[in-house]
Amino acid sequence: GYTVSRAGGESADVGESLAGDADAHRLRIAEAEHFLHAGEPLLAYNEIQQGLETWPESVRLGLLARTHKDLGLSAKDSDERVRHLSSAFAIYHEAYERSLDKGRVEDAYYTGINAATMALWMGKGAEARAIAANVRDLCLKELEGQVSKDAEYWIRATLGEAALVLGNLDIARAAYSGAARVANGRFGDIASTRRQAQLLLDHLGLDGEWLTQSLAAPPVLVYTGHMIDAADRPTPRFPPGLEQQMTAAIGQRIESLKPIAAYGSAACGTDILCLEAMLKLGRETHIILPFPPEEFRQASVDFAPGGEWGQRFERVLEAAESITVTSEHRATGSASSYEYANQVLTGMGKLRADVLGTDVVGLAVWDGRPGDGGGGTASAVKLWEARQFRVECIGLPGTGTDAPENIAAAVDATDGGEVVAGFRHEIKAMLFADAVGYSRLTEDQIPIFVARFLGSVARLNREVDYAPIHSETAGDGLYMVFASVSDAGRYAVRLSELVHAVDWKEEGMPEDMDIRIALHCGPVFCGRDPITNLPLFTGPHTSRTARIEPITPPGHVYASSAFAAVAAAAGVRDVDFRYVGRTRLAKKYGSLPLFHVRKAASFTPS
Repeated sequence: GYTVSRAGGESADVGESLAGDADAHRLRIAEAEHFLHAGEPLLAYNEIQQGLETWPESVRLGLLARTHKDLGLSAKDSDERVRHLSSAFAIYHEAYERSLDKGRVEDAYYTGINAATMALWMGKGAEARAIAANVRDLCLKELEGQVSKDAEYWIRATLGEAALVLGNLDIARAAYSGAARVANGRFGDIASTRRQAQLLLDHLGLDGEWLTQSLAAPPVLVYTGHMIDAADRPTPRFPPGLEQQMTAAIGQRIESLKPIAAYGSAACGTDILCLEAMLKLGRETHIILPFPPEEFRQASVDFAPGGEWGQRFERVLEAAESITVTSEHRATGSASSYEYANQVLTGMGKLRADVLGTDVVGLAVWDGRPGDGGGGTASAVKLWEARQFRVECIGLPGTGTDAPENIAAAVDATDGGEVVAGFRHEIKAMLFADAVGYSRLTEDQIPIFVARFLGSVARLNREVDYAPIHSETAGDGLYMVFASVSDAGRYAVRLSELVHAVDWKEEGMPEDMDIRIALHCGPVFCGRDPITNLPLFTGPHTSRTARIEPITPPGHVYASSAFAAVAAAAGVRDVDFRYVGRTRLAKKYGSLPLFHVRKAASFTPS
């Protein structure tokens, strides 16, 4: 779907937003920083190389050092690892000595601790400890004076890292705990500090379980629950008279959890009450709607009697950190759009929790019964239980619907798959791929392409147990449909590897023959094509997948953020997702946040 960020505004066309060279430099610097945060150091390195002659030296060297560090840590070849870590050490150490000479203490302890850590990873223990001891003394002296809370956090975090390099675990634990006490809600910085500390502990062969206590972060909340009863509801479930009591119960539960952020919908009743409770605490709210706000308000807000729910809906949307709309239109009579939104919001919460190194907690205001249809509260709770999230249920007093003791037993297992206008409306994963170089093939090479390129795809389909349930070809293009995001992700990685393994020049084809692959998932209409009488899987989400493929770099697999979220909700472990940024789609189709899909260490080939 599309996302509106309250922090950064809606995405604009890059060409329209640049005011000059200075803006272009800032944009490239931001892109390089973004790639580093996203775990894509090679992409960051490529950005930095293009700015070598024009960026400020301090910015260029700082980013270059971080990039060499990340490339070194991710290198599988030992010589490559040493080369990158040595480059990072040289940059950090030179900057450290220069900062000392000029009396810039803040720069000195930052560059110094990084130089010490690089030296340790390179096996230069004595040099690492000498630098770390000097950095420790600099930091302790700084704490004797007046420092801001922001500076104090980094000083104490640096003291923790220096203590690890020096082998003083008790001092490290105390320093990191002190940093957490002055963090003032900077959970992203805490997560970054914890990752760096864990890398050091792994290198030293030491247990890092204590880190989660010293540098703990509150949970990420995903929420769901019943709407306010319509005036003509035959059996009361959440009557308007319970609003005040449920407001207090939800507020108390959220106050006790103190979540970093909350992900959920914005229907009348539970959803809006959860959002209001989060905003009262000053915490982030991220709203995920199954279709555009105007249609959603009509379907899930305005019917509620009293309560000014429509106005409150608009207020929580205005206050949200982000709003994600998972489908561009409502499919009347189908619950699949709601089920899809449940999966996306669950995955978004899980992805955020993984970045911050914390847990996901589910909060449900629920009567413990299957519900009026698929994609509702029971469906969300079932999903969270399957992912082994901690789920907190609040019952509805006075209606005979207290929170169930056995959540799993209370959930109905039948969701989705409704028949709409003769078609089934179901959530499917989709793949579009393009053979790069096809347009340059000669007449004589076309049969080779069909036999060797498409023939290899056909063999892959026969060999693996995660093959597509439907395939189509059109010249250089492939369109495939899968039963699950897990199958689609595994297949895409294998298909990319298959193409790269062939010596195309030897096969009589262009040497640079390649493939680009795009993945997306969402509710589609499943039936038969009246012209061909073949299976048909179609809808706006099919079109969205097709728009991602042309902007995917050759040799890569890109996925929509929705695909990555649904994969996270499903617990997919065979592939990794690395965020590559918000990208404009083909044919003026807007923009989407996209992820680079790669094989994970736990990948199973068949």
